[in-house]
Amino acid sequence: MALETDGTCDGKVTMATRVSPQRRSPEWSAVSRLVIGTRGSALALWQASAVRDALQVRFLDVTFDLHVIRPEGDLDKTSSLLTIGGRGVFASALQQALLDGEIDLAVHSTKDVPTIEPAGLVIAAFPEREDARDAVVSRHGVPLAQLPDFPVIGTSSRRRAVQVLAIRPDASIVDLRGNIDTRLRKAKSGEYDAVILAAAGLARMGWQNRITEYLPFDRFVPSPGQGALAIETRADPDPAFAIASALDQTEASLSVRLEREFLRSMGGGCTTPIGAHAAITGERVTLWAMLAADDGSSLDQRVFTLDRATALDDVHDVASEMMKGLGANNANAGHGSTIAWPLAGKHVLVTGTRRFAASLETAFRPSHADVLLAPTLEILPGSQPAELRAALERAASGAFDWLVLTSQQSVPALTAFGVERLHGQVRVAVVGTSTAQAVRADGLPVDLMPEVQTGPGLVAAFRKLDVQGKSVLCLLGNTASDTVPAGLAEAGMKVTRVESYQSRPIDTIPDEVREAVHLGRIDLVVFASPLTVTTLTEQLGADLAALSGACLVAMGATTRHAMERAGLPVHVESPEPTPHGIVAACIAWFAERSGMEGHGA
Repeated sequence: MALETDGTCDGKVTMATRVSPQRRSPEWSAVSRLVIGTRGSALALWQASAVRDALQVRFLDVTFDLHVIRPEGDLDKTSSLLTIGGRGVFASALQQALLDGEIDLAVHSTKDVPTIEPAGLVIAAFPEREDARDAVVSRHGVPLAQLPDFPVIGTSSRRRAVQVLAIRPDASIVDLRGNIDTRLRKAKSGEYDAVILAAAGLARMGWQNRITEYLPFDRFVPSPGQGALAIETRADPDPAFAIASALDQTEASLSVRLEREFLRSMGGGCTTPIGAHAAITGERVTLWAMLAADDGSSLDQRVFTLDRATALDDVHDVASEMMKGLGANNANAGHGSTIAWPLAGKHVLVTGTRRFAASLETAFRPSHADVLLAPTLEILPGSQPAELRAALERAASGAFDWLVLTSQQSVPALTAFGVERLHGQVRVAVVGTSTAQAVRADGLPVDLMPEVQTGPGLVAAFRKLDVQGKSVLCLLGNTASDTVPAGLAEAGMKVTRVESYQSRPIDTIPDEVREAVHLGRIDLVVFASPLTVTTLTEQLGADLAALSGACLVAMGATTRHAMERAGLPVHVESPEPTPHGIVAACIAWFAERSGMEGHGA
């Protein structure tokens, strides 16, 4: 998208003539009108108008209308962003309007868009990017380093505040809210010596002459996505997606996606100051990155060179390296401790059945974390009780060589049948420790449990035995995958699969949990099963995006795969799918990144 402005702030936009109208295609041939959602500020309207005009030039037969939606961040212009919720506070209302069908496209400043997309939404295009640097606007007309002693500097960004103090440790940082024109007016007053703003917004409004210094990437790393617009739609094959994607600019898109992937990989909590900017030159990518401790200490700024072809994968390693480096710096600087609680004060959201969520709460309690329960599942008896009883009768008569349980939820069915009838009639195999404990507590021995406590791990353990032609009864839930039965069949076993319980999603989420998520207060989320991923995603709707920045935890590989399919980052995968195993993995993650020695598991 090539935009040309007349240098004024009235939002007039003209288009470069190199753009040709698009021929109609099946994806949008029936579309005659699309509604573009935008915030109501002068800058937001400029940006939305630029996108509308760029689309209108390309799609002459489609009418594009603007519709103003006022998000929470615009309605409350005085509270700190950390108070009203910093994740998606400017984007969530537009995303909800997309989900509700009120609008067809949403135009965002990319840095305002959380890295987790609500289910059903997608960013269709990152158009051509404006200057990504931060800029100083000062009533003194001088750069940051030349401001008077003990300057008062306005910004609402912790990232900017940390980097300002690295350059001017004598500065006082004052929270600065309001639209760009409001903040510029405040910059003229005697209340501030300078304010820090995005150069892109000033340029789009024609106010470059107010800038007294452009802050270079090697000293002042911008927010991921700064200077770029994001056009969000409902997921393909929505016709708006096909239309909006015409504005995607390949190199701008790759740069922004790299920066956002860096941010997604952090999982450090809701207050961590993070910056990233990627520049592409041929087949090389230069990535400027910054990270600081939650309290603003231990600032780390680095430059990385990546290969363009592998950069989206490599950026995960970059993020991990910086998080570990920050932890080491904290420890060396004395911020860490040999007796420490890495999860102390963290807000943890746990999912699963009420019973499992409660057991997780108990396991987290010694770590001094604040745990919120979000029951996502209820367990019911199997839907085919006659079939289940018939299968267990056969097992009690010695018809099967093996009985396989992949979840402790199957144990009540054995209890109801009569565990004593199975003694000596069938060998028992389980996937993990929790199921083994439940089976043994019910009085039945466990003959096989794999070292790698996953479905594939159990199949691999069976393959080491002489199981060719052996018969096996697999008791599974109604939503369980076919991994174990199919794997055992491939190993040459005669497999009978029977439903032993049902997992039903819980439709509603407690009000206090939704509020905590909406306000961006969740630091860590534990997903207990693939179904909990689907259920919590549906429960939260547009508020799912507010989990961006939190550490997301998978209870095993199957859950990890479900999270990845749902577009969620996976920061921790518990090697042991038990409450204490999950807590230990979370403590290790935060301890490594905080410079603490983890305790409390």
